[in-house]
Amino acid sequence: AEAAAPNAKRVALVIGNSNYVHAVTLPNPANDAHLIASTLRNAGFEVIEGVDQDNQDMHSLISRFTEQSYDADLAVIFYAGHGMQVDGKNYLIPVDAELTSPAYLKTRTIQIDDFMAALPPDPAVGVIILDACRDNPLARTLAASLPKSRSTSLGTGLAPVEAISDGVGTGGLLIAYATDPGAIAFDGNGADSPYSTALARHLTEPGVEIQSALTRVRGEVTETTQGRQRPWHNASLGREVFLGKPVAKPTPATEPVADASGAAAATSVPAPVASEPPSWEVEQRLW
Repeated sequence: AEAAAPNAKRVALVIGNSNYVHAVTLPNPANDAHLIASTLRNAGFEVIEGVDQDNQDMHSLISRFTEQSYDADLAVIFYAGHGMQVDGKNYLIPVDAELTSPAYLKTRTIQIDDFMAALPPDPAVGVIILDACRDNPLARTLAASLPKSRSTSLGTGLAPVEAISDGVGTGGLLIAYATDPGAIAFDGNGADSPYSTALARHLTEPGVEIQSALTRVRGEVTETTQGRQRPWHNASLGREVFLGKPVAKPTPATEPVADASGAAAATSVPAPVASEPPSWEVEQRLW
């Protein structure tokens, strides 16, 4: 309820990298970024958006987001583009990265830890969503530059990240991937990836808690890709989180006022009829 309060500050960072200098252009991430940025703006977020960002640009956007979201109640980061895991750590790749030396992994990429450090502290809620598990030719370039003893440290897709929240625990952290850790995600045949399409449909549905929304996203993407891609998320949240706008509660029916003889007092205005509660509220009560 706090995250969906009308006066709560909600900030998002959205980045989509498509036009890589040293790799084949990805067809969807720039479109995905525009789609998710528009979806979050419509839900009341202040959005910092960047497309085809080089190393300097990405660091600059992260700095802007860190400052703007510091006192936010809810902060969301969405990234679409190339990413990789090495030694169990995840790296996101700017469009100008050339990974021909092992040292470049530290100097020319963005670690997911940089995203996590940019999120506001507890009791705020931080959300990181990554559509970065694609087949990555830059990973093969890096593997060729690594000593044989280290070449096996480069894994497929992204490594799992444990969502750990600091502070008193009333806020928390949620991390979501386009597919299971270590697996490959697909761009799909449309203008947007299957994952981003499903996110735009479900993530900001009014009255739908974020983990319920991501469960719907997982089901839709799994069906769309015939089981080849199954989105994943990990969360440590101290409260329910709603990215969509709050749902107005139905107006309760007014009770008739009895007179001294016990009969209901006449009124010229009929009592409003209580509407059915929304389905999510019924389900919540049931659980």
